[in-house]
Amino acid sequence: MKTNLTVSNITKIYPGCVANSNISLEFKSGKIYALLGENGAGKSTLVKILSGVIQPNEGEIILNNKIIKLNSPIDAKKNKIGMVFQHFNLFETLSVFENLIIDSNETRENLREKIISIMQKYNFSIDLDIPVLNLSAGQKQKVEIVRCLIRNPEVLIMDEPTSVLTEQETSELFSSLKQFSKEGILIIYITHKLKEVMSLCDEVAVMRRGKLVSVSKIIDEKIETLANKMVGQNLKTVKKKISKEGSTEQLIKISNLNFSSEDPFETNLENINFEVNRGECFGIAGISGNGQSELFQVLSGEIISENNSIKLNNYPIGNLNPQQRREYLMAFSPEDRMEQAAIPQMKIFENVALNNFKSSNFFNKGLINEKKIKQHSQKILSDFSVNTDNVELKSQFLSGGNLQKLIIGRELITSPELLICFNPTWGLDVGAINYIHETLIKINEQNKSIILISTDTDELLKLSDKISVIYKGKLSKKMNADEVTSEKLGILMGGGEFD
Repeated sequence: MKTNLTVSNITKIYPGCVANSNISLEFKSGKIYALLGENGAGKSTLVKILSGVIQPNEGEIILNNKIIKLNSPIDAKKNKIGMVFQHFNLFETLSVFENLIIDSNETRENLREKIISIMQKYNFSIDLDIPVLNLSAGQKQKVEIVRCLIRNPEVLIMDEPTSVLTEQETSELFSSLKQFSKEGILIIYITHKLKEVMSLCDEVAVMRRGKLVSVSKIIDEKIETLANKMVGQNLKTVKKKISKEGSTEQLIKISNLNFSSEDPFETNLENINFEVNRGECFGIAGISGNGQSELFQVLSGEIISENNSIKLNNYPIGNLNPQQRREYLMAFSPEDRMEQAAIPQMKIFENVALNNFKSSNFFNKGLINEKKIKQHSQKILSDFSVNTDNVELKSQFLSGGNLQKLIIGRELITSPELLICFNPTWGLDVGAINYIHETLIKINEQNKSIILISTDTDELLKLSDKISVIYKGKLSKKMNADEVTSEKLGILMGGGEFD
């Protein structure tokens, strides 16, 4: 049976924001549809409506010529609409099978037989009886997909599904999605990665500022035309950084760095060694959960290490806290901008003041120099193209891209010698990604150094001079970025050929 899904005149309004404005789209089984748009374009709102998470103010959803009401995710499941979210909804300490039976009414025996049948059909090799925490990111995603397939879905929505996958796992996912499509499952695919759209999808719908701006066939598009439609103007492409014979002056050296945690959900670091020269970008690749977070915390001073394990300008700083390291002209951009880098409920200038340093004169004998903080904040907004000039605006009202520009700007306006950033473009749209990449390239051109920890191999290959891979808390040998491919990185990120 052919599946037809239509959204007709869907409108969703929040106070002060029209998230979806009169959206009408038609989807048919046998095709894979891409849904594109910048942050804040409204695509997430639309798929949350389709999955029953939120309800529209106006409009209808029509499935197989029948108007349906989706008042909850349960209603979506009853109508055979499944969604795999960007962040896995799995209980790490429970087994795979226990995760899959949580919201099922079938008997354990029947369900186990059904799950095994599904995994055999699609060649999913997963041990049902091991804890989820022992699975790779690709395997966890397959568990999420199996959870949907159990209900024989007619519609499958994938939200940013490759953000934590290796090149090989992404290839396996695409093969599975193409097979699902051939078998009649209608697939809606959300991503920021335009290369994925071009290689996987049949048709693409582009949204901008809550409105639908185009629907087209992939064969009629190019990466450049899609990027331009997303932002509403011709977008300059940031070219791959050209590695030059830079300075041989060493800025930072990490020697025999170890970290051991009693927390079973943290990753121990084992004998980490590397150095970064002035003007160099050192990239660290890896699948999420292999020690990147712990390494960032050690490098930034959130976790104290042995004093001699980290030397900046040949000075030991391993036992210094983040504030003390800033005084040595280090700067930090953590992975989670909403939880680690900014306080959403605070105003922009108040968030800027969080990055206090001795030369700022933000505070004098216990008194706050609010005027100076606001002037400093205004300069950041201007210099780093943040889309507001209101320093009194609460940070929660900035888009992801503009908040990241503010955070990067707050760090760089202090003219640091070294910037350590962790997934700096995570979840951003193509316009914001381009801006951040241009900014990072300029830092190196000013003979400043970067340690770039990222799960995005394309980003690493574009920006890095040297690259290593972190796997289960160990760091691979350093490689020249010009001599490594994304396929090679993918193999190392999965633990293959790792030494």
